Formats: sequence, structure tokens, C-alpha cells
Amino acid sequence: KRIQNRVSRIEGQVGGIKRMIGGNTEDDKVMTQLQAVISSLESLKLELLKKQMQESMVEDIKKSLGLSE
Repeated sequence: KRIQNRVSRIEGQVGGIKRMIGGNTEDDKVMTQLQAVISSLESLKLELLKKQMQESMVEDIKKSLGLSE
């Protein structure tokens, strides 16, 4: 759910950029929003990596204890 919320927020940011470009917003403001999207994507990437690592560690621990199928 948390990851889905992040993706939805990023979609909203990108939609805002699209409207800004269509509305002839100043380039510096568009660039600021682009940087915000890049930061959001980096944050999402780190969260997904963290989730993957946690799941992998749990599975490895289960295997080492003979608890996995």
C-alpha cells in the first residue's frame, strides 16, 4: 500500500509537469518539478530495494533454520 501511494504521488507530479509544459510555465519552475520527480523515483527505488532485501533475508533465515518449504 505504501509503495502504491508513492507511485500515485509520482504520477500526480508527472501530470503536473505535463500541465506546466502545456501551459507555458517558466522553464526553471518545470526543472524544479522534474528534480522533485527524480528525487521521488530515487526514494521509491530505495524503498523497493529495502523491501526486496528484507524478504530475501527472511527467506535465507528460514532456510538456515530449516523452516522453508
